[in-house]
Amino acid sequence: MSMFINQMLGCLIIAAGIGGAVGWLLRHVSACRSDQLLTDVTAMMHLKGQMLEKARYQLRAAASKMQPTESETIASQTLSHSSQEEFSSQERSFGLDHQGVDADRLRTRLQESESAGGLVEWLDVQLNERDEKHRIALHEVERQLAERERRICELEQIHEQLRKQVEDNETLNAAAAQAVEQQIDKAA
Repeated sequence: MSMFINQMLGCLIIAAGIGGAVGWLLRHVSACRSDQLLTDVTAMMHLKGQMLEKARYQLRAAASKMQPTESETIASQTLSHSSQEEFSSQERSFGLDHQGVDADRLRTRLQESESAGGLVEWLDVQLNERDEKHRIALHEVERQLAERERRICELEQIHEQLRKQVEDNETLNAAAAQAVEQQIDKAA
């Protein structure tokens, strides 16, 4: 059980590391690296999704392991009741002591599994919250990329207009120079 909890805590630490790395990247990466950031964030989201699925699988496995324990507890309680009716008082006290120890062990196991289930649910909520934050960050990166693309298009249009103006100015300057030369030739 403690190994399962340690695995879950390991997953949580990894998810926290991923979240911290993504947050750091989002704050420190310039707009020209937005494409790479988007790829990195997508990869991290995919990795986090895999870790979430693994945690859910482990939770299901732990829950399926607890079902036999619950069945043993019920069987133990049923056996306890039937043994009380069948045995004499001396045999009954011996059987109850033995079954009481088993029932206590089973109750302890059940309590441990319930606390582990609560921890897993809490971890699931934390992962879902981080997943939502990552989706928001991804949306923001996509919005920034779209804004950058729009600005690039505007700048390309302005550049094209300036290029045409330069060509027009050169044409006008050439025509003016030619007209001046003709006037100079006529005057001479």
